[in-house]
Amino acid sequence: MAYLLDVAAENYFPLAPHHTFGRLAASVDTHINKPYVSKLHAAIEWTGSHWRLKNLGLNGTWVNGDNLNQGDTRNLSLQDEIHFAEQTDPGFKVINLAPPADMLWPLDSSPADVEPIYLSRYHLLPDAEQPELALFYNERAQQWHCEALHQQSEHEQPELNDGDLVQFNDSHWQFVRAQIYGPTEAKSSRHINDYEFIFNMSLDEETTQLELHHQQTLDLAARTHHYLLLQLARHRAEDAERGLDSKSQGWVYADQLAAELGVDGTHMNIQIFRARKQLADSLPDAEGQQCLLERRGGKIRFGCEKFKIYRGNKLTLVSPPKSR
Repeated sequence: MAYLLDVAAENYFPLAPHHTFGRLAASVDTHINKPYVSKLHAAIEWTGSHWRLKNLGLNGTWVNGDNLNQGDTRNLSLQDEIHFAEQTDPGFKVINLAPPADMLWPLDSSPADVEPIYLSRYHLLPDAEQPELALFYNERAQQWHCEALHQQSEHEQPELNDGDLVQFNDSHWQFVRAQIYGPTEAKSSRHINDYEFIFNMSLDEETTQLELHHQQTLDLAARTHHYLLLQLARHRAEDAERGLDSKSQGWVYADQLAAELGVDGTHMNIQIFRARKQLADSLPDAEGQQCLLERRGGKIRFGCEKFKIYRGNKLTLVSPPKSR
């Protein structure tokens, strides 16, 4: 994400994909309260390969001392100095020219001291070892969400919108929504439900290794959170045996699941976070990430339909069940 330095205010700010400057505060991204600056004076936009400045005002825009008349454009370079309408004003300096990206922008420090956090599908913050919250992208709704450790239902996962405040580890960040998602974006040919989840559990149920099968095998190794998935898969298989339809299978109250796992709600949510994070990292291009673990009304379930559970070398459960 590109950003500029407001030299007078000694303040850094990120650029929107189409970022406007001018005197009309309600209509521009960066307000410049100077009488000789036009209401809509200039715009900087991402062209797909570089950032380009276009002068829209009558009083000119200067880049490194070169004057741009109304309608003139110029590709920007690092360290360019930009002045709107009056060269004697301190103006702005180009610090970064990275492409647009969804990110968390640091509010307590400058990006020169603390790097922005660039977002890609699923993040545990401040880190995976001691997470306080998770940020994740739901491609079905084309919406970012934020989930804290204490939250128990999908209704408590607030949507993140451009400019929202995000807090963790006693630090403050601003969510910047820069990417454009939609039907024109290239779609992945893979979906989470295309994969068969193979759980390999030790005889004493102390360790659980997970593999994903779809054309090839992806080994997710042995992790504590795989037992959580396995336990939810068991509930789903039991409901299938009872004849419940697919949409009704596997729903378990969160506190019941925590009791079955022998952990409290906070530790269970950490496992949920880590399970989602590992899947997002392992299959970054696969759709349907939200299907792994689904929540509603205080309940949770394993959302994938194809799985096998082995205990030792013995196959104990298969879903969907074989025809009799």
